Amino acid sequence: MAKGHPVVSFLLRAHLFVIGIGLLYGAIVLLVMTPFIQTHVVYAHRIDFFGYDGFEYPENYGLAPGKTVNLKLRSSDNITIGAWFIFADAFYHEHVPFPPPTSPTDKQAEIRSATTHKPTILFLHGNTGTRALSLRIAVYTALTSRLDANVLAIDYRGFGDSEGHPTVEGVSRDARAGWEYLLSQGAKPEDILIVGHSLGTAIAGLLSAELGREGVEPRGLVLMSPFSSVRLLMDQYYLFGFLPLLKPLAMIPFAPRVLTWSVVHKFDTLTLVPNIKCSVLIAHAEDDWDIQHAHSSVIFNAFLDRYLSPLPDSPHITPLHLLTHAHDWDTITARQAARADQRAALVTRTDVHNFGTLHEFDNGKRRIALLKTMRGNHDIGRVEGVQDVIGRMFGLL
Repeated sequence: MAKGHPVVSFLLRAHLFVIGIGLLYGAIVLLVMTPFIQTHVVYAHRIDFFGYDGFEYPENYGLAPGKTVNLKLRSSDNITIGAWFIFADAFYHEHVPFPPPTSPTDKQAEIRSATTHKPTILFLHGNTGTRALSLRIAVYTALTSRLDANVLAIDYRGFGDSEGHPTVEGVSRDARAGWEYLLSQGAKPEDILIVGHSLGTAIAGLLSAELGREGVEPRGLVLMSPFSSVRLLMDQYYLFGFLPLLKPLAMIPFAPRVLTWSVVHKFDTLTLVPNIKCSVLIAHAEDDWDIQHAHSSVIFNAFLDRYLSPLPDSPHITPLHLLTHAHDWDTITARQAARADQRAALVTRTDVHNFGTLHEFDNGKRRIALLKTMRGNHDIGRVEGVQDVIGRMFGLL
């Protein structure tokens, strides 16, 4: 066919289009492997569509006058972070006068009184935005009213009015600063519930594991819409909700290993499981488009695994192997069946009509629970049923 033939022209354009898509894909992957880009993708701390300022006036964001105290906390590496302390509703109505006091000394005295009268939730939010994000404020107000608990919400370094730039070690220090502040105000470890959402679950896991290594046990740990590790999250990330960004790399030799090596912010909740000693609730909506709910199942299974018989290695099975080593296969299947029986005996399942399913087990010292809701999207903390499960599990109702 002649060079100008329509079919030839179409094939040439199609060929160039495929090459262009390949180059674009390669450029995106290289960007993802760049530390600077990774930092801004993982934390998204510079994404501020909302123009937040004036954190010292929480009333501007819909919170009741005097119900919230704006704070500046200091981390162990001398970074100043912003935070809000929100009083439990019952304490607020009983102890905070109207109009509320404006003296910082009076406000600090109220916080110390609140932490000794009511449990406190240390709230660790996800990426993007600040503690003043309206979706987060809706969660604070629900927790302070439905569960009648105080809430301390912090902004990690690099977020909102906090100093510095986020790193794994840095945000972990910021969470610890929130914990230490509550202790300094008279709260006891058993009265502090650590709650993390999305990225905040990885940070909450770091804090809980650190406390576990020190023999300190908080009231509990709540992981809302968690991911098991950044590396696994990258594998399952879909661009625009339907394009598998990194799965094609699995077909390239050594590419997954190089990608793993390139990860800068190595959040990995699975590695923290052995050091988390308190009761844990994992909550995830099945319609979460941001983080697949399978991540929560993986984390729950990691907590459960230590109470089950070791999972046998599955050999490479061939017809010849089945003929010559049938007894090995029988042993493996028997052990798998025994493990399944152990799981069934340990884990109880509660189905709640038109809401979701709760799996939980109790080893006599603590409870581990997995709540899967039918709806709720990524911001599952706004769901009243989830709030109620938190309240029942941790004695807040």
